[in-house]
Amino acid sequence: MKRFLAVLALCGGVCAFAIERKDLPPREVKPEDAIATFEIPDGFQIEMVASEPVISDPVAMEIDENGVMYVVEMHGYPLDKSGTGKVRTLQDTDGDGKMDRSVIFAENLVLPTGILRWKKGVLVTDPPNVLYLEDTNGDGKADTRDTLLTGFAMSNPQHNFNNPILGIDNWIYLGHEPAVTTKTFQKEFGDRGGEIRYPHLADSPRLPENGLGRGVRFQPDTKGLEVLSSYTQFGHTFDQWGHYLLVSNANPGYHEVIANRYLQRNPDLLVSKVTQTLSDHSSEVFPITKSPQHQLLTDLGVFTSACGLTSYQGGLFPSPYDSVAFVAEPVSNLVHADIIRDNGASFTASRMQDKKEFLASTDSWFRPVNMYIGPDGALYVVDYYRQIIEHPEWMADEVVKSGALYNGRDMGRIYRISPKGTPRLSWSGKLDLNALTDADLVQKLADKNIWWRRNAQRLLLDRHHETAIPLLRSMANGKDPKGRLHALWALEGLGALRADDLQRALRDPQAGVAENSVKIAELHLTEFPELIPALTTLANHANAKVRFQALLTLGEIQSAEALKARETILFKDLRDPWVQTAALTSAYGNDVLFAETLKRYKPGNGAYAALVQRLSTLTGARGDAAAIRSIIRKTVAPASTQGWQAPVLRGLAESLNKKTDLAQLEAEKRCY
Repeated sequence: MKRFLAVLALCGGVCAFAIERKDLPPREVKPEDAIATFEIPDGFQIEMVASEPVISDPVAMEIDENGVMYVVEMHGYPLDKSGTGKVRTLQDTDGDGKMDRSVIFAENLVLPTGILRWKKGVLVTDPPNVLYLEDTNGDGKADTRDTLLTGFAMSNPQHNFNNPILGIDNWIYLGHEPAVTTKTFQKEFGDRGGEIRYPHLADSPRLPENGLGRGVRFQPDTKGLEVLSSYTQFGHTFDQWGHYLLVSNANPGYHEVIANRYLQRNPDLLVSKVTQTLSDHSSEVFPITKSPQHQLLTDLGVFTSACGLTSYQGGLFPSPYDSVAFVAEPVSNLVHADIIRDNGASFTASRMQDKKEFLASTDSWFRPVNMYIGPDGALYVVDYYRQIIEHPEWMADEVVKSGALYNGRDMGRIYRISPKGTPRLSWSGKLDLNALTDADLVQKLADKNIWWRRNAQRLLLDRHHETAIPLLRSMANGKDPKGRLHALWALEGLGALRADDLQRALRDPQAGVAENSVKIAELHLTEFPELIPALTTLANHANAKVRFQALLTLGEIQSAEALKARETILFKDLRDPWVQTAALTSAYGNDVLFAETLKRYKPGNGAYAALVQRLSTLTGARGDAAAIRSIIRKTVAPASTQGWQAPVLRGLAESLNKKTDLAQLEAEKRCY
């Protein structure tokens, strides 16, 4: 599928406005008339909880532990870098379920793209920086402004970094992708970025220019900073067990299957991809827009601006919505829903509805760009509400000059979706998680709503009370699997995990908890070597994802027992190409795996042929002439009729390079 070029700064919408001014779409729909434009499945209701003049140009939101809604406003898109961006706080003061009090928390931002509650303030992504903003005197306005990270590119806006998310593993993840050089607006958006670093830390860890155009995660408290193995456009999400799901303009969802830390340990491994596209259906979408005005480069009726990917974990929607990911498609004025199902090491996404979308509007100005799960379990939809959402880099000159680029700049809406009969919004200004005891917060780790679990975990780590440790240990052994999961990661964040905690967790009956326990155990292999036998027993675990994670983690261990367990998992799940990649990320024992693969080889079995070829490629990439000669001798031996010769030679041909002593091989060719 061709790569769409012109995209919304937030989400990847593709197009160039190429119609005359008289053909511009109808005027905006007034807030009081907006609800009538929507179609939503039976059993659900949609309410407007904020609109102009309280907010305008919203692109992201956050709700803190006090029931204050923060909204990021990006007024500068597409061309204005004068510092018009803002963060507002909203509250419902009269209890009618609609925000009526709006305070400018921070301003003079350039093109802000996301927000996250952190410590006593918020983190805001405003390229090239991650900013920390805090109100220290209680007047509702940020008087502290600190740059935590810097170095990200200020390139064509749709490719700028965005949407900080706190992962269950206590790292903050930043949505990010490669910078794209603009031609028409080179002066404004030609920046390629620099080294990503903590600017106030003399010995700061540093990532290469613009983080290699990949996702980034960081831990401000420990100054951790790492590049991920893949990238996302505008938005990203984690499922309930911490699997990382991403989005790009034409792809509504894909999974980062293998983390960068595993790929780094075997530099000879050639990996062509690290993500799995999830969709099992076409990219077709089903808008209901009246008088849509599509542009020159827009492929009609398909995903062209997918963004705001959100795994629903609010606990309020009925089944099967507890396994659904929502994704916004602003060019087509809709929100799409897919059911996410396990598929080996990764997942498959299937349509929730046939030839229909979860949410669609007849209003061509409805521009959903982001979503958020609130403390009430409702799904909040952030509507940028613009007439034109495309970037003028790819527009007709007459439209750029028409004055319509910023139509809707003073507008914007936030919607709340919930099951029919759900009471109106009532949390605004009425929450106080800081008043909860440690015991109360620990209990919230088992809440059905991810908002409570995530915030409880964050606050427990902020407090860092030793008295919370036995409470967390009790929760880690409790009845609720989500509670066990969050308690384990909270104990990890507090540096309080013991070997017996992990021994027990590795045997957890819930596969998602066991899988995460393997990830945590990996961090303690030197400290707790007694965990290794428990890890090797997972080679026969009933769940494919637990086996997959065990395979990755066992690659850290150089022992015969670990190698045998890796071998067991590899041949058990050989048909899953991700398992083959995971097995080869380890630099230890691949010669043994190669010999075992040739011994087990099944002619006509594509999985065996693929593995043999990849193992041969590894051997060639290492440049070990003796090993290469040995393989070639076996391949050309008269008795070699098992069928693996062709994939062996293909693999060697892929990887032979200057490191290999080809002259020496040539001199010995008389031997074969």
